[in-house]
Amino acid sequence: MPLRPSSTSTGVRARLALRLASVLAAGAVLLGPLAIAGSAAGPLNMNARVLLQGHARGGSWTAIEVDLQNDGPPITGELRMDGGSESNARYAMAVKLPTNSHQTYVLHAQPPAFGRNVTIDLVADDGRELESVSVAYLVHDATQLVVGVLAEQPGALISQMHLPSSTRGLEPAVFPLTIGDLPSRVEGWSALDRLVWQDLDSNNLTPEQLEAMRRWIAAGGRLVIVGGSAGIGTLSAFPDDILPYRPTATVDAAPEAFASILGSAPDGAADVPAMVGALARGRALATAGDRAIAAELGYGAGRVTILGFDPTSSWIGEDKAVESLWRSVLPARTSDGTLLIDDSQILNAVYQLPALALPPTEGLLGIIGAYILIIGPINYLILKRLDRRELAWITMPVLVLGFTAAAFGYGALLKGTDVVVNEVAIVHGAPDATEATAQVYFGVFSPTRATYRVEVPGGALLASPISGDPFGQGSTTLDIVQGTGEEESSAIRNLSVGTGSIRIVRAQVPVSAPRMRADLHLVDRSLTGTFENASEEPLENVAVVLGSSVAVLGDVPPGESRDVRLTIRDNPFGASLADQVIGAAFDNDTPAAVRRSIRYQLVNQLTFDPTGMSNGSLSLDQAVIMAFGQKQTLDVKLGSETPRQTGNVLYYVPVEIGIAGHVAFSSDLMRSTVVEADGQFSKDRFFLNLGNGSATLAYQPIPFEGTFSASGLRLGLISGGGGLGELGKGKDIEPLAETTIVCTDSNNTLPKGCQARREDFLPEVEVFDRSGEGRWLRLPRMSSDTVYNLLNPQRYADPATGQVLMRFVNDNPELQAGFGFQLVLEGDVE
Repeated sequence: MPLRPSSTSTGVRARLALRLASVLAAGAVLLGPLAIAGSAAGPLNMNARVLLQGHARGGSWTAIEVDLQNDGPPITGELRMDGGSESNARYAMAVKLPTNSHQTYVLHAQPPAFGRNVTIDLVADDGRELESVSVAYLVHDATQLVVGVLAEQPGALISQMHLPSSTRGLEPAVFPLTIGDLPSRVEGWSALDRLVWQDLDSNNLTPEQLEAMRRWIAAGGRLVIVGGSAGIGTLSAFPDDILPYRPTATVDAAPEAFASILGSAPDGAADVPAMVGALARGRALATAGDRAIAAELGYGAGRVTILGFDPTSSWIGEDKAVESLWRSVLPARTSDGTLLIDDSQILNAVYQLPALALPPTEGLLGIIGAYILIIGPINYLILKRLDRRELAWITMPVLVLGFTAAAFGYGALLKGTDVVVNEVAIVHGAPDATEATAQVYFGVFSPTRATYRVEVPGGALLASPISGDPFGQGSTTLDIVQGTGEEESSAIRNLSVGTGSIRIVRAQVPVSAPRMRADLHLVDRSLTGTFENASEEPLENVAVVLGSSVAVLGDVPPGESRDVRLTIRDNPFGASLADQVIGAAFDNDTPAAVRRSIRYQLVNQLTFDPTGMSNGSLSLDQAVIMAFGQKQTLDVKLGSETPRQTGNVLYYVPVEIGIAGHVAFSSDLMRSTVVEADGQFSKDRFFLNLGNGSATLAYQPIPFEGTFSASGLRLGLISGGGGLGELGKGKDIEPLAETTIVCTDSNNTLPKGCQARREDFLPEVEVFDRSGEGRWLRLPRMSSDTVYNLLNPQRYADPATGQVLMRFVNDNPELQAGFGFQLVLEGDVE
């Protein structure tokens, strides 16, 4: 059974200080008031709070609820909030308060990354500030995991969640929530990565909150529903299509039923009440007879997990494996470009506008050549023939002015006189569904200096780019007015655009996406199946992606299907995803070439990791459909101006994979997570660094339905970029009968009979034996770039999940172990 994990420690003082500061700041938000009343009494009373208990994330939307009560004269005005210099925006929302009215408004904003409070002002139409209120918030790092717990008694659950730190050494933020803390728009959920639900009645959710939750899951959120004392009726409001099973009864499950997720039960363990039901979709994690008591379902890019039992009750709450269970269902925050930490790649796509391309070389050479000929020999010969060479003092300045005007005219002809709105969007959807969320970036190009009122219908949330707008006079603050959807459009007042430049605006809005279907199956190391364009619009450059492996399907007209066949290969240092999907060779000389360049940048955005920890592949445990279109996602209006609009959209739709028969899990089919580390340790996708101490990692295949029977387990400490398959069949090994004692002195003599410490910068390797009561076994010393076949693999692979636990040990306090590790797990899924 899995070992008991402990909180990861880096051993570095700076990181410990950073964690302590993070914990203290989170405590200040939770313990202190989240809103300071602007006035305690009088005709106007104003209060505000940040939803999600004040937790926010840089570059993400935060929902601020403002409560207004007016017992005085009618008020017409707006709520305003300054987003700070780094956000380069001021947010506003129109309000109307009749006499004796009590209204609640929700202002969506991106608060300053450096700060603890923002001020919301109520300003009348004539500019008078009527009232203001300060609200507290806490901005989390882009890599930090944020977990909300909705429960009657959240403390017991939170105390069990010893989750690993982020790559920057930050402890996860785990905090209690109430149903009233959940925003009604999916954009307001942006700061939340995981949500745990226990014992609260889902019928208390509003329809808007339920829809926002569905879209949040589809965009990558994870919902974990755990059993408790309230009964199955509390889950009745959750839609069937996001649940792996609908609990229909509560039974007393035997301890053996939990073995697949908790390991062997302790002696004297009693039956545990559990919510059970027939598995409808997804995969079962634990069963009681033919009914599921724990299961999970992939929905879009996210996942819903039901643990039908109470993790804090009976012997389960005391079992050391429950911490590993939480780490499994609440994985670390991913770092791929679906979560916009840095939007520089998509900004580059918006700048790819034919009107801003460099002029043709032939035209420039023609102007320069004509200028040299006319101002030089032709001018001279004409004046000589007229015998008026002294007129050169007049003709030469005139010619210079004439060619200057011609150059400006040529430039204006190339760039045109139209105002252009260039729109680039990434739309996140779910398979066989039209509901989606769009991240849209649009640039307003003006051939002359101008100021526009920009209106965007549909209630889009508008903001400045995360990475700034260096070429579009981005120092000018955006004056944003948030709309209410169909009733009132969102707007930007007085957007200034310089001569021949682009001003870029970021928008997020729920949209409808083309319906796509895919039926994909993994057999051995090949992904096969079909893709169907079930919409009424053509899809271009369609590709199916799994990690760093790509199957390009080309253009797919409406109603047509394509066969999919994709061989999974180890590709740590191969071609980038953009090169595989779009192709590497292109220029910007034609509209088609510009479109390819834009699509190339969009794919780069999906795989871009500003921390440098990614190799340019998708980190999902699902396949992803990528398809392109040329439609405008937003209907952008520029006052009385009629702009020329161009659009490029990338549809991003994760899909589940059916897995059956003989399979080989490796590379993009295997995920690794840190379970425990007691020394200085860091990892990226392929390489690990370990100081004196040990680190335990769980290697787990992508989700499958059924049980797994392992028939092969190949291991290797790999220093290069190749895979295990390139190193031959390998040699068979078995664990040592007992762990050898490592010498503690530099002469390798103490204690007596000890084994010398490793001096080759490689670790000792141990594997967890799940048979019997479970124990760690030391493997013979492994050499670099050598394949080893571990005999009796069924002893080490969990039949429910395929998980294999590996522990790396560095016994040499004088050396830092730096190594790559790869694992291939073969077997049958039934």
